[in-house]
Amino acid sequence: MRSSMRVLAKEHLALRALARIIALEAELLSRDGRADLDLLQDIAAYISEFPNRIHHPKEDDFLFRHMRARDSARCAAIIDRLQSEHQKEDESIARFLVALQALRAGAPGAAEDLAEVAAGYARHLLGHIEAENSLVFPLAEEVLQDEDWVEID
Repeated sequence: MRSSMRVLAKEHLALRALARIIALEAELLSRDGRADLDLLQDIAAYISEFPNRIHHPKEDDFLFRHMRARDSARCAAIIDRLQSEHQKEDESIARFLVALQALRAGAPGAAEDLAEVAAGYARHLLGHIEAENSLVFPLAEEVLQDEDWVEID
């Protein structure tokens, strides 16, 4: 595996772990209306910064750009989908934070709302990572040439 792919794969492992924690906290909220709100706040803060500022640029500006340039016919559809999801990330995190703040403020129905938003976000994040790992990464290995990897790595 190329060094850039190893880095992205490790980052995906960390993000998957956070998605699983979010899903578990959502389940606790659904079951008894309680969760570790400080933990969810910290995860939301991390996710609002790390993917958009560090992780996604590696994918969008290097890997995806080279894939699209090398074989747009094979790569464009999946890359378009994933980049669209990257762009919607801020909206998803904002919804998550609004729901979290509503629960902290004691708003009626806020636990159920946060549970739904958190579970949905966790499913989205896990699905997004799975698509990158199982579809894009193997496709990148197929279509990219050594000179592409020199710039990407």
